Amino acid sequence: MPGIVMFKRRWRIGSDDFVFSALAEFFLRLIWFVVVLVVFLKHRIHLRCPGERLLQTYLIFSLAGLGFILLLDALIAWISSRGTMTQTRPRRHLCKILHLRLLVMIMEVAWNGIGTKWAFTPEDHHCEPQEVITLVQVIAICSWVLFGIMMLGIVLVFDPVGSYRYNGTGHRVADVERGEPQALYINLNAANAEKAKKIWEWQIRLFCCCCGNRDEQSKSAYSDISKLFTYYFEDVDLVPSDIAAGLILLQQKQAVENGNRVSTSQHSENFSVQSPDSLTSTGAVQGSIISSPGVFTPPANQFWMTPELACHFMKFAEGSYGWPLFLYSNFFTGMCQIWKDMRCCACCCKPPSYIVDDNCCECHTAALKHVTGLSDEDLIFVSFHNRVYEIPFYVAIDHQTCSVVVSIRGTLSLSDTLTDLTADCDKLFTEGCPQGLFCHRGMLRAAFFVKNKLEESHALSDAFALHQSYSLAITGHSLGGGTAALLAVLLRPIYPNLRCYSFSPPGGLMSLEGVKYSEDFIMSVALGDDLVPRLSVPNVEDMKRKLLNCILDSEQPKYKIFLHKLFDCIGKKQTSQTDGNTAPLSRPLLENFGQTNSSGNYTTNSSQEGSSEGSVSSGQTAVLSRHSAAVPLYPPGRVLHLTRTDSGFSGRWVSVDYFNQIIISPKMISDHLPNAVHNALKQLVSSSGNFP
Repeated sequence: MPGIVMFKRRWRIGSDDFVFSALAEFFLRLIWFVVVLVVFLKHRIHLRCPGERLLQTYLIFSLAGLGFILLLDALIAWISSRGTMTQTRPRRHLCKILHLRLLVMIMEVAWNGIGTKWAFTPEDHHCEPQEVITLVQVIAICSWVLFGIMMLGIVLVFDPVGSYRYNGTGHRVADVERGEPQALYINLNAANAEKAKKIWEWQIRLFCCCCGNRDEQSKSAYSDISKLFTYYFEDVDLVPSDIAAGLILLQQKQAVENGNRVSTSQHSENFSVQSPDSLTSTGAVQGSIISSPGVFTPPANQFWMTPELACHFMKFAEGSYGWPLFLYSNFFTGMCQIWKDMRCCACCCKPPSYIVDDNCCECHTAALKHVTGLSDEDLIFVSFHNRVYEIPFYVAIDHQTCSVVVSIRGTLSLSDTLTDLTADCDKLFTEGCPQGLFCHRGMLRAAFFVKNKLEESHALSDAFALHQSYSLAITGHSLGGGTAALLAVLLRPIYPNLRCYSFSPPGGLMSLEGVKYSEDFIMSVALGDDLVPRLSVPNVEDMKRKLLNCILDSEQPKYKIFLHKLFDCIGKKQTSQTDGNTAPLSRPLLENFGQTNSSGNYTTNSSQEGSSEGSVSSGQTAVLSRHSAAVPLYPPGRVLHLTRTDSGFSGRWVSVDYFNQIIISPKMISDHLPNAVHNALKQLVSSSGNFP
């Protein structure tokens, strides 16, 4: 870091990112050099025959060029390895070497064209042996392959907004090396920020149009997402490898801090956990631990908020993913298991009226029935229609719990991802809902879509006409969990006794007023270090500040950070990789930028921004103005958090501010998978002896 500047533009690569690539090319070229040299020395007598002057000249210049490239690669690797991420002065001459390397590459391409012509033109071959011809052909092919890889690398590190970011870079190298946080920010004015947003929107539109998303709702999502990406990625002078190294350092510091907290809490048998009420009051409740029979007590007057029922309804959420998740969980035997429920002649026979947009063999419905144990008679309405803000769901009858179940699918397509990333706030107005309730825009639109479809299809009215004494249960996982929670808020005026089981819901779903309102009818479940329940604008901003702190505090070169992590992964633990630095993860200079307090609240003090030494510049304020007053959003309802123990899993009720920071760990992605959540609930319930 920062991104190197060449040809009057900034690139997505730092001066300390060439260690591994230069060494890899060095060893490849070294093998190449030795092979060419051996063949040249062995067959040099054949290279002196009439008409072979061109081949001799080609091989000699190839050896000379390879030798010079070896020297440049060694020099690039050595210079790139000097200094820490913030110490750029030892690497100040790298750009000059890279310019020379590009010039050599152009000459190499021209020279390789000559070799290619000779190698694949039989008329130019005279008295040379076949292995020499084969060698030159291999050299030519390898040269073109390597050139293609280099061009691909150049494309990958090309920054479309690099010219604007270069013009807006106002920091000095000395500021970065002194560890001044403001030196990491790019002074991007309002005009350039708008241009950067348009370029992001063009890139997203180009990618998504290739996947077939060209409708008006998609275009609206492109605009919202481009604002989000501009906000997060265009105001700091970091390259992708800086972020990766910062995440490694942040994980190490979090592990140290968590270890210290665990060691101090092991002397206590109970956990004291604040309820959502404690975010605005001083009252606190004792956290309920669920690890053995007879310990768990549901919240007052909420007898249905139990791990047994959560485990039961999780299968409905898991079933909504259809055949892709089922085959992922049952890779070798999955198709054999759902074969009997598939309709092989569905392509020529009209599907049942209650199934919408399944494939020709109804694989989704077959997997759904296999996972949930439902029969055709239990399915009231099944929709696999999927576009931006329009997500699959189904309505079914669960006789075991006397419930009409609405299950909403989570993220499984590009359209779902666009819905996830439309993360701005919208206000929710409905009967009984508190004033000032803000929600995730994309999921709120998805909830309205499901609500409208339920009304159009009369699915709920038909279900309750058959089973008038049954109650309504809404469930979903991930995107489906967030949408289910908002749908529950929308339907509660009509069905006051409804229940909602939201599994792994997003952290940035609803404001605090909505959390308090939904405590009586929404139960959320989160597993371990799951990233998604911690994803919100304040949390990402908080992680961004902590990541910058880790980068500024690090005293190791970037390549050593990656090597230490690699050794950790293969079991060779490096105790020195934290630099012996266990400083707090936040520093005052950065806390003025989008400050996140201990309660997860997100505030920006404009008066401090103008006077603080570590404040954001006016250009940065222009970039961030859209989110400076962002409303803090949280997971919905009451949250049951599942954690791993030596004997399996335990659970406890936690307040929503428990998820006010993102945990970097190897399990942060796998803990979000629906089958992982379901298995954790199964183990928790089976250890209590009450598995349904």
